[in-house]
Amino acid sequence: MHLIEQRLAWIEAGAARLLSYVDKLPDDGFAAASSLPGWTVGHLVAHLGYNAKALSRLLRWARTGVVTPMYADGGARDAEIEHGATLVPAELRDLVRGFDTRLRAELAEFPGDGWQRFVVTAQGQAVPVSVVPWLRTRELWIHGADLGIGAGFDDFPPELLDALLTDLTAARRDAGVGPGLLLRPVDRARDWNVDVPDARPVTVDGTAADLCRWLTGRGTGALADPPALDRWL
Repeated sequence: MHLIEQRLAWIEAGAARLLSYVDKLPDDGFAAASSLPGWTVGHLVAHLGYNAKALSRLLRWARTGVVTPMYADGGARDAEIEHGATLVPAELRDLVRGFDTRLRAELAEFPGDGWQRFVVTAQGQAVPVSVVPWLRTRELWIHGADLGIGAGFDDFPPELLDALLTDLTAARRDAGVGPGLLLRPVDRARDWNVDVPDARPVTVDGTAADLCRWLTGRGTGALADPPALDRWL
């Protein structure tokens, strides 16, 4: 399967799980604490909705050539999330469904010859717009695990775990900060490594799911005393 098609399929599966969860969540469930410090479930659902809206802006930028950043400024993202968390449950359900549905339609209709046009992410990185499906995939699946949508990292598709390991190790490698790592998933036939100048690699064995969970700052699972890591994003 073509890389973008694979990512669009992951988005469809992740969105189906998210929207089913939000529809079934009792109204008082939005005020419950999420697994992310300082955020309720409502904050997390609002973030998933507004993230879709922000990524739609990048598609518009690539499609029209008109510079359309994900957010107006550094505080806009947090302000949106805080506002969204104050909405009543029916409004919050409509918000996440509306923006998610629109983004998926725009991704499906995006012209095939436009994927290499460049845009700039919220982190200030210039990337081809083909990265957008991956950004949404990460949001839906990792935050889906944060929400506890009946499936965590252990239930991610194997190919998605592999893609996450590649993405997460590349991010740490590009950052150039320690520790160096040699990751040896016990359920894979290959290793992933993070080569850091002047940093001796630390070997970490575990399942691909536990390694992804740890690299994203979601706990160590069954890993045996892995090193502490700086925040991922």
